[in-house]
Amino acid sequence: MCFRRKSTSVSSRRRPRFPPDLALIPLAVLDLSKPVERRAHDFLLRMTTGADKSWQLLTMRRREDVLLCVVRWVHGHTDAKLYSVVDVSLIESAVHWHDYKTADMAFAALAKRDAAAPTASAS
Repeated sequence: MCFRRKSTSVSSRRRPRFPPDLALIPLAVLDLSKPVERRAHDFLLRMTTGADKSWQLLTMRRREDVLLCVVRWVHGHTDAKLYSVVDVSLIESAVHWHDYKTADMAFAALAKRDAAAPTASAS
């Protein structure tokens, strides 16, 4: 199952937010035949859709057995830390998050984790 940017119909008077090629790049790919990855997919759908959603998903990456998500809490208070980097495990039913005051701080934390992540060639 691929997670892609949310697509909407675009009026002829507005330009699309993303170039067409960029809109088709999957943010993360899951194997839904694996029960734990299916549960992670279902969990993300519950948290980001419907009338009782908790998060607005801003971006996502897959790093080996973890989905890294930058989210905005929908029901946050104005003085609270509204943004988080959420780790959704793909090997067990586990979720961890770190809160940030701004989206920029959350994206910076995600970028820092990306830079620290081992590459396939550096074993």
